[in-house]
Amino acid sequence: MTTAGTAIVVKYGGAAMDGGRLSATAMRDLAVLAGDSRRLVLVHGGGRKVTEEAARRGLTPRFLDGLRVTDPEMMDVVRMVLVGRINKDLVGQLQGVGVPAIGLSGEDAGLMTARTLRVDGVARFGRVGEVAAVDTKVLTMAWEAGLIPVVASVAPDAAGLPHNLNADTAAAALAAALPADRLVYVSDVEGLMADPADPASIIPRMGSADLAALLRDRPPRDGMLPKLSGALTALRSGVPVVRLVGDQALLSAFTADTGRGTTLHV
Repeated sequence: MTTAGTAIVVKYGGAAMDGGRLSATAMRDLAVLAGDSRRLVLVHGGGRKVTEEAARRGLTPRFLDGLRVTDPEMMDVVRMVLVGRINKDLVGQLQGVGVPAIGLSGEDAGLMTARTLRVDGVARFGRVGEVAAVDTKVLTMAWEAGLIPVVASVAPDAAGLPHNLNADTAAAALAAALPADRLVYVSDVEGLMADPADPASIIPRMGSADLAALLRDRPPRDGMLPKLSGALTALRSGVPVVRLVGDQALLSAFTADTGRGTTLHV
């Protein structure tokens, strides 16, 4: 189990949430982790809820290479749903099980600064950003006050213009900046599979060299790609272990590296 003072980052994917809520198992596991280590950071997604709200407003979501094209109108939806709704709901859920939580985004106290993501010099995705800088002082302040930071993946650029960040990438950037002792991705899949169509083909362990080769030669599609790219970034930045687990295996990701899910290591 993690010891007091250990920094750990958990990214909980929107696809693993039921209507924007954490499962009873995840709530219990996070309460255990919060009691065991006050240096826990929870980063969350929420893409499904963003899509639902966009549809209610008559907006048609567009995706390129798995990323949501984010024009100013869509950015308003992203910011409202992730920061104003899901983030506050998660804080309330944690408070309900005795976990003292505080909601944050990259816009708070300079936690994260974004730069517009460009491909071949072109901002093809609108206000989609990548993390340019991290300032962890607000996380330290929260921990010193006995609070667990819950972070939404929205951040301003240097001019203060809010950008939509991929939550997997944001979690990796925070883990690298702390640096964290462990980064855990919780999603609706149990780990990295050799055959995406076969749930029994989960790869139990993979080193960073093999991970880099996989990303170079056989990059996965959809949501697994930013997780693996983020994992490699974190490992190369000094985070010793990254775990990919399903919702029911969150706590085991901190008690063993041989249980369910995939362990990625240096």
